[in-house]
Amino acid sequence: MTTESLLSAPPRVSGEAFRHAVTRLATGVAVVTATGPDGPVGCTVNAVMSLSLRPPALLVSLSTESRTLDQVLASGSFAVNVLPWNARHLARQFATGSAAQRFTDVSWQPQHGVPVLAAASVAAVCDVSSSVRMFDHTLVAGAVTWTRADDRPPTVLYAGGQYQVGG
Repeated sequence: MTTESLLSAPPRVSGEAFRHAVTRLATGVAVVTATGPDGPVGCTVNAVMSLSLRPPALLVSLSTESRTLDQVLASGSFAVNVLPWNARHLARQFATGSAAQRFTDVSWQPQHGVPVLAAASVAAVCDVSSSVRMFDHTLVAGAVTWTRADDRPPTVLYAGGQYQVGG
């Protein structure tokens, strides 16, 4: 069955029931950033995974309607910025508003031409390797070209709330 036929088929589970179920899947909170023609862009994501160790690669899922996705694909690179507990407020900031508002009062530095958030406990810059549209999202695989990490615990989403892991 193709993605198109699945999209046109009647849903087997209501959106409300599915949302309730998947909010019980604990997930990390990150911000994907890229460089656009008017400056940095970014959005909050909770679908990031390690894809490969050889070569080092990550996979992110972005809404197909996302302005950030457009710039990730146009520029050919992106950064994944994992939010620690003390920067959890950035999850909401990067989920709403215009691109300019998202970076208001946010410290960042370019790494390999991509904006990396200073507040991130883990950051990885990736070159886009491939992308595939799946339903209403696009999966983007990226080869990691730069990374840094510290030991601050990440923020985790669970059942509609934000929680601190460890520490």
